[in-house]
Amino acid sequence: MKLKRLKLSRFAWITIAIIAIFAVSIAAMGYYYYIMPHPTRLRILYTHPDSMVNEIADDFKEWYGRPIKVTLTPIDPQSAYETVTNLYKKPEAEIWWGGPPSIFEEACDSLLAYNSTNRSENITVHSCPLMDLNQSTPRWYAASLQGLGVMYNETSPLKPQTWTDLLKEECEGNITMVDPTESEFTQPFIMLMIQSKSWTQGWKYLVKLAAFVKDYDNNETTSALKVTSGYLPLAVVPDFYAYNRIQELEQIGIHSTDFTYLNATVLQPDPIAIIKRGKYLEEAKAFVDYILTKRAQDIIGKYRLPIRPDAMVVSPRINPFDPNFPSVSNYNKTFEEVGKDIIKAYYRTWITERHDEEPSIRTAWKEIKEANESSPYYAPAWNNFTRAGYYMNRTSIDTIYSATEGWTKNLESYVNSWSVARIEAYNYAIENAKKAQT
Repeated sequence: MKLKRLKLSRFAWITIAIIAIFAVSIAAMGYYYYIMPHPTRLRILYTHPDSMVNEIADDFKEWYGRPIKVTLTPIDPQSAYETVTNLYKKPEAEIWWGGPPSIFEEACDSLLAYNSTNRSENITVHSCPLMDLNQSTPRWYAASLQGLGVMYNETSPLKPQTWTDLLKEECEGNITMVDPTESEFTQPFIMLMIQSKSWTQGWKYLVKLAAFVKDYDNNETTSALKVTSGYLPLAVVPDFYAYNRIQELEQIGIHSTDFTYLNATVLQPDPIAIIKRGKYLEEAKAFVDYILTKRAQDIIGKYRLPIRPDAMVVSPRINPFDPNFPSVSNYNKTFEEVGKDIIKAYYRTWITERHDEEPSIRTAWKEIKEANESSPYYAPAWNNFTRAGYYMNRTSIDTIYSATEGWTKNLESYVNSWSVARIEAYNYAIENAKKAQT
C-alpha cells in the first residue's frame, strides 16, 4: 500500500514554520533561564569615591563564591533618598550606601529590616551607633564611621594640635569651613565644642572662632580644595572629605596636605541599607553581611574609619576602638538628640546671621582686639561679645524642647528673643570696646 503525500498550502507551511521557530525560541529561553548557569545580580547606589567602591565590589564578587553581576551607580545622598522613597517608580537598585544618618531615618519605611549574621556585638562606639537602634530589627548598619577634624596645608607654619590652637592670633582669617547649620556633616561641630568644654566655654569658643573664619563655604568639597590649592591653610571638615582629597593628590605624587582630629572629635555613622522594593534582596543581604566582615573593613580602613576593632587602617586614619582615639569622654548622646535642632537654631541666630552683617561678630572682634584690657570697659565688651554662652544655659534646652513639643511648634518667640538679645549684645560689645580704646 502506497502512502499518499500530504499536500498543504503555502500558507499552512509558513504557519507551521512560524510555530516551529516559536517553539524552539521558547525552549531556548527555558534552557537559558532554568538550565544554563547565569550570574545573579546586585545593584548599588553609592555616594563614595569610585576607588573604594570598586575595590569593595570586586572583593565581594570573590567572597560571594558564585557568579554575580554588580552594577554600581554613583549618586548624591538627596537623589538616593528620593529614588528609594518614590513609591511610583522602581528604584532599580537593592543597596543604598552612604549619606547622613538622618535621611536614612527619614527613609526608614522604604528600607528592609535585616538582622545580619555578621552584626557586631558592639552597638555603639564612643556613643556613635553602629546600626539602626530605633527599630527592633535594624534597617541600616554603619559601613564606616566619620569624625570631624582639621585639614591643613603642610607648607604652612599653622599646624594646630588642639582645637584651642585655632584661636591663636596667627590663625585669624586663615580658617574656612561650612556653616554648621547648613550641613548634616559639619553640624556635629557645634555639639562637639559644647560637650568637650563647658556650656559657657563652648559658646565663647564658637563665637570667637566664627570671627576667625574667613568665609563659610557652600560645601565641604570647597573647603578641602581651598587647603589643597594653598588658598587657605586650615579647614574644619569631616575626615572623609580630607582623606578623599589627600588620596587624589598622593596618586599624582603631591604630599602637601594632612588631616588631624586634634584633641577631640565626635563620630557619626555612614549607613548602608537594603532597599525594600529592590529585586535581588537575597544578594543584597549577602552584601550587607560582607560589608560587616573584617575582610571588607580592612579595605574600608584604607579610605575611612572602620566599624570593627580588629580592622586595619591606613594613617592618618585611626581605628575608633584604639585606646588613643580622641573621643569626648562622657559624651551625652541623649542631649545631642534632644538639643540638636534647638542648638542649631541658637547658633544660626547668634553666629551665622551676624558673621558679616552689622552689628557683626567680625566688627565686634576687631574693636575688642584694639581695646585696652585694663580699661573698665573691656570686661563689658568681652561679656557682651560672648553673651551667647550666658543668655541661655544648658538646662534651658530641656525646658524649650518640652514647651515646643520637640522644637516643632511655637518656635518664633524663642528665635525672636534671641535675635533681639544678639543685636543688643553685639552693639554693646562694639560700644564698650571703642570706649576701652581711649
